[in-house]
Amino acid sequence: MATESLVPVAAIVDLILGVVTIALVRRSPEKQWVERLGGLLIGWILVVKGLEYTCWAVMETITQSNVWINNIGVELEDSFFRYARSACRTIAILLVSSLAFVYPYPVIQKEWNIKLITSFVAFFSIILSTLWLLTDFKHTDIEWILVVPGVVILCSVYIRFMISEIKDNEESDRRISMVAGLLMIAILGEQMTYWLAQVISINGDFIARFTVELGLWNPSPISWIGVNIVLTMGAGTIMILMTMEAWRVYHRGLSGFSVIVYLVGIVGFIAGVVDYAVLDLVRTCVETACETLPSSFDLWYDFTSETLVFLFTPLIFMYILLNFDIIDSQANENRWLTRIMVILMLLIVSSSVIELMQSFLPLPQMISSAALAMVVAIFIGWEERIMTNLMREGDTVTIKLAGMGELATFEIDDADYDILSFTMCGVIFFTMIICLLYSSVV
Repeated sequence: MATESLVPVAAIVDLILGVVTIALVRRSPEKQWVERLGGLLIGWILVVKGLEYTCWAVMETITQSNVWINNIGVELEDSFFRYARSACRTIAILLVSSLAFVYPYPVIQKEWNIKLITSFVAFFSIILSTLWLLTDFKHTDIEWILVVPGVVILCSVYIRFMISEIKDNEESDRRISMVAGLLMIAILGEQMTYWLAQVISINGDFIARFTVELGLWNPSPISWIGVNIVLTMGAGTIMILMTMEAWRVYHRGLSGFSVIVYLVGIVGFIAGVVDYAVLDLVRTCVETACETLPSSFDLWYDFTSETLVFLFTPLIFMYILLNFDIIDSQANENRWLTRIMVILMLLIVSSSVIELMQSFLPLPQMISSAALAMVVAIFIGWEERIMTNLMREGDTVTIKLAGMGELATFEIDDADYDILSFTMCGVIFFTMIICLLYSSVV
């Protein structure tokens, strides 16, 4: 039985959360530049990912397809939605590659860093999106190589402050190591669920199958390099996280973040075993003719990789925004908007999970409706407790770094933040126009 697609839900969640985040960052002028710039980049990452998922959802609707990767039809080969989705994906990767340089540990601590990031994202977004259009997306995914420095920074920050917490008994260092780990999961969560398959070198067989099945994708060797780079980053980071969290559990005991890391690691281990079990079926696409994979295989990835990417990744970003005090959620003008955002996100995600379960479990409609009503009642009744837990008191990243003497104190002009947002609007508008014009003439 086919399950419901989570792509439309992800589009709604990411767009709402992204727009609200940008608005809240604008309303938090008293925050340090690290929080404001990091929050603004997270907001635009969510907005661009929401636009990408919107194009994806439209393509699924046109082809009546509700699977992770499927032949989306000849009629979409030169469509605006295909081009726009790929362009938004490239822009999101460029934004992600910039985030690690300013948050949680700002490597570039100069007043002109926001100008550099704005110029970098704008220039490469336009250049790469146009180049991919002209080359029919044969070289796409190589932009993942730009994320490598950021992932190295996040790993280094995580390891440094984890060691400091254990060796020097610095409890406050946990907040910096945890936010670095959460960002790695948010950026590479999908690839982390393929870590065992990458270690035993069978991901290439799946990529080959999808290349045959997905008639619109004809990757070049450069594109294959990009795909393998991001898969290797996912495998490497989750193994680092599991190793370091095991060390911390031994000395400090189990924590919520440790549980998340090991859940992702276990999912990746089981996924590797499952992938190996269906490897003969996967290779039929290259050797003879494609044989259908078991429905349980698709169901597994619906509840693991897809759920992590489409539902839990925006929740991770929301947790980072609130728990690490990136936005001023306590201000009177922000409090109501923050509460609406939290409750809305939790309701959308929980209702989507219920619908996903109902798509393959023989649950009567009345039972699923009752379950949803219970979830609504819990969120409304515990709204204060939920908000309190999300916004626990503690040192922000900037307070910790300033106390260590590792944060330059300067002010970035408010106009520069507005220029970044206006530039992103212009980049998105320009790439959409280019995609529309190109789709109309090819």
